[in-house]
Amino acid sequence: MSMFVLYGGVASVGMLPLYLRIPSGERLPAGKSPKAVLQWGVPAQDAQAQFVLNPLKALIRAGHRRTCREFWRQNGMKAAGENEEWAYEFQVAVFQMDALAIWTKAGPAALVPAGGRARMVRRGRLLSPPVSGGAAGWRELPPEEQEAYHIRRAKRDAVRAVYTLGLCTGLVKVGINREGNTVLIGLEACPVLDDRLAELFAEAMNRYAEKLEAAEKTEGSWQSGLAAPAGVRLGADPEFVLRRPDGGFVPANRFLEKSGTVGCDAVVLSRDRVIHPLAELRPKPCDTPRELVRELYRTMRQAARQIPDTSLSWLAGSMPGKGLSTGGHVHISGVWLHHHLLRALDNYVALPLVLAEGEAAGQRRPKYGFLGDVRRKRHGGFEYRTLPSWLSDPDLALAVLTLMHTVALYYRELRQTPLDHLDVQRAYYNGDKAELLPIARKLWADLMRLPAYRNSRAVLEPFRERLFRMEGWDEQADFRKPWKIPPYQEKGATPPAFML
Repeated sequence: MSMFVLYGGVASVGMLPLYLRIPSGERLPAGKSPKAVLQWGVPAQDAQAQFVLNPLKALIRAGHRRTCREFWRQNGMKAAGENEEWAYEFQVAVFQMDALAIWTKAGPAALVPAGGRARMVRRGRLLSPPVSGGAAGWRELPPEEQEAYHIRRAKRDAVRAVYTLGLCTGLVKVGINREGNTVLIGLEACPVLDDRLAELFAEAMNRYAEKLEAAEKTEGSWQSGLAAPAGVRLGADPEFVLRRPDGGFVPANRFLEKSGTVGCDAVVLSRDRVIHPLAELRPKPCDTPRELVRELYRTMRQAARQIPDTSLSWLAGSMPGKGLSTGGHVHISGVWLHHHLLRALDNYVALPLVLAEGEAAGQRRPKYGFLGDVRRKRHGGFEYRTLPSWLSDPDLALAVLTLMHTVALYYRELRQTPLDHLDVQRAYYNGDKAELLPIARKLWADLMRLPAYRNSRAVLEPFRERLFRMEGWDEQADFRKPWKIPPYQEKGATPPAFML
């Protein structure tokens, strides 16, 4: 049995059991335990399984509105105050990474007149007024009506609201206020299910169970050492900025196009003004971290040819310039993306890496580098966007990519989730190394027990020592020097020794 849905005593499950193709009930079956248990409603005690969806603590937390708001605000989302009015309200049904459906209705503030015409629009198509219908005036939006800016924002924030609380399901209410801001109003972790909601959540649970069973046949064999993880590939697109000798910054699009192996990336300023200050390295995906670092070195050499002004310093890190955040996005394919993997990456990679960040790290978050920042990609993999740019030196780059690869392959064995606690999240966002150090030590002990750790000991042990010294990288140092990129290459130099 791969999955079981466990109902809490007070849960109203409606027609859910009729739509499920997996076992469910108010008690776990005797005998063999399921790999995953989804708790719908607050059970008498927390289930024991490899994966527990909707842990007891998260379900209890979701029942306290003030606690929910604290978590959301800590993670950079706007949470509703008292007696606010909404131009629009949305309800979003969420399961793990997906917004299953969205409903809308106009609030008492309705539309704001603009130029004699009622409109609510912001960087997207016109948001049309909802049509009356459905329970209490709610109307489910078909897919073709979900491309307006505020609707996309409502779905995105609803998914984040569920993840931030440690949940995997929820019916999230989102408002649009008079100023056009997206605001989280409330959340029901396990809502009372009418027929439509029961069908939506049941189908999502069925899909999850099918993917879990498929992953068990592939990922399970990797972790037991029965097969090589040949299908897992790594990619990356770390960013950096260009600084003049006088301290000013040069936009990367002065030298680079938007596309290509070396390109530039945009930053959106106020009033939707777009600039392109960030340079981005886009090496081809590789099967191992070491191969990817070699490709990074090659793209840096190419970048040196495309940026001929050698007086410019190349800077990376968390916030190498005022208002300029650089990310170290990592792409992974061949592994199923779901909450358990994402939480392992947050806890076992993003949290320890704070110990190696520069002094400006806290200024980057939570606008950038928030927990669970991930995007699915067309190639079937995903992009993990939480990390700062780790280009400081080649040893650091290799260690971060090796850690990412290890966690992606063996996340099933990594069960600690300290970032579920508000005080640990606060320390993460503030870059409080002293508070995070003992937590990182406990997390690292789990990594050292993995059989794969021995194979990467030469890379990860020096990294561990560096982290535990809380030795931060220098975000004002030109990273071309340790990488031996022109003009800092030695005469007749070869690539750094670790690449050979």
